[in-house]
Amino acid sequence: MKMLIGIMGKSGSGKSTITRLINSDNKYQVIDVDEINHMIIDTEEFTDIIRKKYPNVLENGQVNRHKLASILYEDKDKMQEYNELIWSFTSRILEKMISESQKDIIIDWMMLPLTKFYRMCDYKILVDCSTETRRKRIEERDLVPKEHFYARDKNAVEYNRDDFDLIINNEEGVNVDEVKGIGKCIALLHEKR
Repeated sequence: MKMLIGIMGKSGSGKSTITRLINSDNKYQVIDVDEINHMIIDTEEFTDIIRKKYPNVLENGQVNRHKLASILYEDKDKMQEYNELIWSFTSRILEKMISESQKDIIIDWMMLPLTKFYRMCDYKILVDCSTETRRKRIEERDLVPKEHFYARDKNAVEYNRDDFDLIINNEEGVNVDEVKGIGKCIALLHEKR
């Protein structure tokens, strides 16, 4: 039976770094849902829908992600409407990837707890650190002003820490060898089930 590991954390927490370390031996198929969503946004079918709902965010026939984000971060109802819209595309792709995978799977996604795939996870890992640490990382990584970070962060998922099998504190970085060992330990535990 395939194992499903969910790795979650707010933007800038380091969940993708943790995912890479856990998968350092390439044992898992990693599904980065943000990457899937970026592919969906670039499809003609999705662009046509966006053209009707948010015509101001198109430039040269493509969705300008920064303009779209500015609209969504300011309006919770629009954010929810958008999430439901893109989720109708994303969920089909995720189902297909999970069913076709020959490997155990890691799903790397901040919004995972809001979906049915969260309940399917055999192991749930939360990557955590302070808001200010995340802000500094996002400003450096995405070259965005702090106002953009705070607008995005106010709509972030709130996690119930009791729902996780493991919480990794990534405030000041992590011990690489320890994190690499997590994937191996989880695989051994899963084999014994």
